[in-house]
Amino acid sequence: MTNLKRWFSIVVVLLTFALCGFTLRVWPGDLAEIGHAKDEQLIRQLNEECLNAHDAADVATLDRIEDSEFTLSGDFGVVDKQQHLDHVRQRSGKSEVIHRKIDPQQFRFYGDVALVTETDRPTTAQGTFAYQTTEVWIRRGASWKLVHLHYSSLTEQ
Repeated sequence: MTNLKRWFSIVVVLLTFALCGFTLRVWPGDLAEIGHAKDEQLIRQLNEECLNAHDAADVATLDRIEDSEFTLSGDFGVVDKQQHLDHVRQRSGKSEVIHRKIDPQQFRFYGDVALVTETDRPTTAQGTFAYQTTEVWIRRGASWKLVHLHYSSLTEQ
């Protein structure tokens, strides 16, 4: 029994050293990145769903992802959620985008708020376009909601 206790003590000490060694290699800034990895993955997924829903004129999906206080802004001005959904509803059944490339996409987290910037390059029957977009996401309970989207056309050379 004494050998078993000694062996158990050695295992506990080794595990403690291993865990301490791991924690010493993790810096506070790294913890924030680790803590937001799941949020970033979820927002990426929601963003893709939102873009696909916009392309397919899927108002129900947009309504689910966009917050009740959602606003959209661009060279046309600012519209609220209802105006945006009404505009998308007018295109119901008409898909616009054939292919889309998002690159680069950057995330910044401020508590329950995420700021996402990206370059969106959709290809349609009319050609390929480029937009710089900024999105503001807010955590509502266990989910993320899109509260603001701004986009500007880019002139690429």
